[in-house]
Amino acid sequence: MSSIGIDDRWIPSQCYMCIHGCGILAHVVNGVLVKIEGNPDDPDNMGKLCAKGNAGIMKLYDQSRFKQPLVRVNKQKGRGVRPEWEKVSWNEALGIVEDELGKIRRKDPRKLVTSIAEFQRMWCWGWPLAYGTPNYFTAHGTYCGSAYHPVNAMTDGSFATFPDLNYCNYLIMMGASDGFEAHLHLSGSAKRMADARRRGMKLVVVDPRLSVAAAKADEWVPIIPGTDGAFALGMMYVLMVELDKYDRDFLKNNTNAPCLVGPDGLFVRDRNTKKPYVWDLADNTAKPYDDPTLVEPALKGEYSVGTPAFQLLLDEVMKWTPEKVSKITDVPSKTIRRIAREYVDAAQIGATIKINGREYPLRPACVQYYRGAQSHKHGILDNMALKLINTVIGNIDVPGGHLGVPVYGQLAIWPGEDGMHHGMPINPIEKWQFEPRFPPDSTHLIEFVPVGQGHFGGGHISALTVLEPQKYMLNYDPEALFILHCNAPYNMPETRRVLKAMEKFRFIVAIDVYPSEASDYADVILPDHTYLESWSMCESEAPFVIGPGFRQPVVKPLYDTRDATDICTELADRLEFLDRWNNVLNHFFELYKKPEYMLEPDKKYGIEEILDRYFRANFGDEWTLERVREKGHMVRLRTPEELYLPYGRLRIPVYYEFMQSVKYKMERFFAETGLKWDLSDFRPIPTWLESPIHRDSEYALYAINYKSALHAFSDSTANPWLREIMLRHPEIPYVLIHSETAKKLGLRDGEKVRITSRFGEGEATIKTTEGIHPSVVAMTNMGHWCQHPIAGSAGGINHNIFLSAGLDYTDMATGVFETAAKVNIGRA
Repeated sequence: MSSIGIDDRWIPSQCYMCIHGCGILAHVVNGVLVKIEGNPDDPDNMGKLCAKGNAGIMKLYDQSRFKQPLVRVNKQKGRGVRPEWEKVSWNEALGIVEDELGKIRRKDPRKLVTSIAEFQRMWCWGWPLAYGTPNYFTAHGTYCGSAYHPVNAMTDGSFATFPDLNYCNYLIMMGASDGFEAHLHLSGSAKRMADARRRGMKLVVVDPRLSVAAAKADEWVPIIPGTDGAFALGMMYVLMVELDKYDRDFLKNNTNAPCLVGPDGLFVRDRNTKKPYVWDLADNTAKPYDDPTLVEPALKGEYSVGTPAFQLLLDEVMKWTPEKVSKITDVPSKTIRRIAREYVDAAQIGATIKINGREYPLRPACVQYYRGAQSHKHGILDNMALKLINTVIGNIDVPGGHLGVPVYGQLAIWPGEDGMHHGMPINPIEKWQFEPRFPPDSTHLIEFVPVGQGHFGGGHISALTVLEPQKYMLNYDPEALFILHCNAPYNMPETRRVLKAMEKFRFIVAIDVYPSEASDYADVILPDHTYLESWSMCESEAPFVIGPGFRQPVVKPLYDTRDATDICTELADRLEFLDRWNNVLNHFFELYKKPEYMLEPDKKYGIEEILDRYFRANFGDEWTLERVREKGHMVRLRTPEELYLPYGRLRIPVYYEFMQSVKYKMERFFAETGLKWDLSDFRPIPTWLESPIHRDSEYALYAINYKSALHAFSDSTANPWLREIMLRHPEIPYVLIHSETAKKLGLRDGEKVRITSRFGEGEATIKTTEGIHPSVVAMTNMGHWCQHPIAGSAGGINHNIFLSAGLDYTDMATGVFETAAKVNIGRA
């Protein structure tokens, strides 16, 4: 209270202008939000806040928000068709949804398809399962992480990765922009990245486009899209074959590299303990990997009982000379050799460091990668190669190296039956479990895509199966779509096919804040609060910190809206599965830790009470909601013991035996059913395989999209402050093309062009630049057509119209789809 009659407050909360949730302080004067700043007390973002976070105020005061429940009047649906909404009461709107979804649930709950992208209320992903449907209709997660997350989990139980900027001296970034434009916790990561570069860390960026990271790097290496996995294999060739430099001690003692593999591709194991054998060179005999008499486990050679896993990796790496890789990637072989040498020299193999009295290996070199490097047709293999270029120098979860990042809490590490790290994929909710099934239950065919479990399977496949369920072996016909903060028509590949699927749904309900391409198709709108009016807690992929951020209302709800969790609870009650929904909440919030805080099966709970129970059950009885509200967050820095070597004595994989085991299971399944399925991605060691885009000679240029610090997913383009910055940006409104390429095509800077692929076409304005590979064009989050006046009028083009949703462009192990396209460009 600054003076009499003026209520002037700074209220701590959590940002939701991207999924990661920086700590914020909201300045509220007499009930009006006037400013948002970063919270300096939050060790995650340390008081820093990106443009999106600063612009959050305009989300709250957006005049195009859904202000009350709405029912569609115009029964016609299609791109550009206005819904013509009628205002109704909450009871009337909920009654319509209850009637429609109730009929479906009684008949066959699988006929409901769901489209959910609520990353700060991840418990809502469990609502469809409680309802009784496995179906997801969205590319969220699939687009970036459907192959990335499982390989991380198989390696060290992580969900994401990040370079240890505390000690890293040499960082190679491939298809990523951590600490510059996007990905994990941008505000805090930008500060940590700047500090590392100021300290002297060398940065090499491998990317088709001169990104912000590349512009600030010591070196930019342009590359052909979708060939990063080959680049990693070429680097490994230099390390393992030409230089013979890799971390032998780490590989022998901390990985399965010395474990013997039989002719069937599986480890040779002790019959009783299931522990893999290694070959002891000292005694010239096979022993279990943890035998106390083991002296010198072999990494190379072939022996009577099997071949060391490292030798099999070496055999594959021998195929990928820098000269061969250069022809694939368009990176000169001398550059590959030089970067590989610099990288391994910087790793200081054998060095150690003492932190808080404990000695750790020091490996201050790292290859960091994300969507651009690995979200491609053979994404699982790309991820394995990119992971192993880190593993062979011994930098996994050690100071200076390649750190695993959990989705929340600690890494999902536990021993498998052989005493090593379990080596399986995970999803954010539960341990991995998979059995193929025919006919499949799900529209996204997760029963046939074993590694991409949970929400991160091939959600884009649903666009195919919704339109032609019989062709894809479904024994039911999807009828309705449940949307929660998700914009599938904009985020899924092959837009024209997705729009046809949207038109086929007989009934659509959307829980959202304002209009989007998805909600334009809805029959009923159930309006959610904005993040500045609601409660939540979120811990999402946070490097260096642990503990949930905390969201609380900074102003009272401006309109007749409700909290999305409370809406889900109300619908669960009306549709008679409240007990199942409460069980989901008990599981997600881990209320079973203190049974007295568990939700009763037949009682409705508001989000405030659920959060109060969560904090008491997980942090102690004294941590009431009111106390957490005053503190503002529960975030702290991870200790060195939590950050480094979290797997302890559990060995992590060099050889991904899990993939071989699952391949056998899939082969048996498809032999029994007579179905044809592509199993080429099921391999225990990586290789590089061409994507269809690399074979498509009818189209001249590769098309990629990139992330900007101004936007996250498709949501933020509706923000007028961000739109103003975006339209003044020298690159974002345009399609980037190399100056010489444009000249050869007879095109000029600023000219309007028509871009075509096999799957779509559109018009855009080009920007000529030297900062892109000559064979590539690039675009970012633009091209909206929804009824929102800001997003729908910003112009530009949506990259997804050029992509394919087809199975021949999909990694059949994980469900990730090819995120680059081949296109032709001509004058419009």
